[in-house]
Amino acid sequence: MKEVARFIKKFFRGADFFLLLLCLAASAFGCVLVSSAARSLPGGAWPYLRTQIAAIAIGVVLFLVITLIDTDFIGRCWKAILAFNVLFILLLVPFGVVRGGNKSWFDFSFLPMAIQPAEIVKIGFIILLATQMYALRDRINRIFPMMTLMAHLLLMVGMIIAVSGDTGVALIYVFIFLCMMIGAGVKPRWFAAAGVALAAAAPFLWSVVLTEKQRTRVIIALNPYMDPSGAGWHSIQSMNTVGGGQMLGQGLYQGKHTQMGDLFGGHTDFVFSVCAEELGFVGCLAVILLLTAIIIRCLYMATRAKNGQAALICVGVAGMLIFQTFLNVGMCVGLLPIVGLTLPFISYGGSSMIAMFAAMGLVSSVRYRPKTTWLDY
Repeated sequence: MKEVARFIKKFFRGADFFLLLLCLAASAFGCVLVSSAARSLPGGAWPYLRTQIAAIAIGVVLFLVITLIDTDFIGRCWKAILAFNVLFILLLVPFGVVRGGNKSWFDFSFLPMAIQPAEIVKIGFIILLATQMYALRDRINRIFPMMTLMAHLLLMVGMIIAVSGDTGVALIYVFIFLCMMIGAGVKPRWFAAAGVALAAAAPFLWSVVLTEKQRTRVIIALNPYMDPSGAGWHSIQSMNTVGGGQMLGQGLYQGKHTQMGDLFGGHTDFVFSVCAEELGFVGCLAVILLLTAIIIRCLYMATRAKNGQAALICVGVAGMLIFQTFLNVGMCVGLLPIVGLTLPFISYGGSSMIAMFAAMGLVSSVRYRPKTTWLDY
């Protein structure tokens, strides 16, 4: 019994319950917004709210379990994680279903919710990349190690785009990669070289890689009124919804566009627009501050990590949150193309919610085993 008591005491002292509290606060805020946005949908809000609450419960369990697993041990399982990542994405070929124009989902009748493999796999991607960068830390700025890291990125991004066509999710992987490269101490010349290569490849990427639908999204983001009743409709509706909230909003469950069902995807991609209309600038500021606090906590834990691998995991998780938050908010206010990315912890989505809590579990695991010496980076 004494050993059990010591374990419980150690767990409650070591696990990052402050981070968990922040995530639960953001998730609860999200549930309120989802309940409002989904009221006008067939069947009402409860089916969506029930799934969201179930995903949060599963996520909390994963958070607690992953806290107990050493990130060094997880890194040593890199072969199994890589095999899982590749296989899970490739299973979309025979079993994936199309939603929102992308073949990104599993929707089996025996599962309580649909699953988006790319959301789950990005956690494994962060672990693998951190392990790889830490192993190459003494020679990461040489050509062969850099090409190895690039090959890993291109493998995952290429598979996601080829199998599902989901460019938005693929971009998350790219931003995670860039953030972790900075954290690993990659020299500026490599970023400059990547920028030159991207500029040179831009015509090919625009005309060959991007589909006509994707090109239209980019153009419409610059001026949605070019096609107000077609491709620009969702962006215009989102901007009108955001603008209707002003400082204090129209009131929870009282937003004009939200409650009339004018805003497509109000409970998913455009939940920030719902927040702006019903809770105004003050509500949006609360959401952004909550997510910023979670990001800062992740980066702070990177400074307390016991080694470079654990620190890079925290940086990768923070990068994932930064990109999704920035892109989703920018999309809702009409500054960025609509790419179908959820707002972390706020938007409806079982896979996204579970993945986010699992990622926070990795950060909590880093806190559970703090550094005893200086970081390697």
